[in-house]
Amino acid sequence: MPENRKRIKPLPPKKPKPKREYHLFNWLNRFLPLDKVFGEKLPGQEERVPVKYFYYFGWVVILLVAYERIGFQSEQYVRNSIKLKKEVDDLRAEYTSIHAEYMKSGLQSVVIEKVKASGLEENLTPPKKIILKEED
Repeated sequence: MPENRKRIKPLPPKKPKPKREYHLFNWLNRFLPLDKVFGEKLPGQEERVPVKYFYYFGWVVILLVAYERIGFQSEQYVRNSIKLKKEVDDLRAEYTSIHAEYMKSGLQSVVIEKVKASGLEENLTPPKKIILKEED
């Protein structure tokens, strides 16, 4: 073999991937016997649910909670808007009635009734016109 040619070294075998550790479920396993019900699929125990699906299940639960919260808030906004609409209608009706009473209190007949108690009377004789004739 020529010496200027490099020797190709075979690649070292790849290390197997370490098993993914689920820290949350390892912590829960201290208090609850989760590994008896949920574990990796082993030959003869295929009915067990693998732990790796719990993170997907957790995401689905989080999304469902967020969906419910958004739905609750939208219902709350609708309830508040209906309540405010009723209140505005009540205030509008109150304003209309007060405004009508105010306009009615300015009528001459109503004013005369109010002033009679203080001794004033309506002048029934019409006013007289004063006309000056110009003299040439």
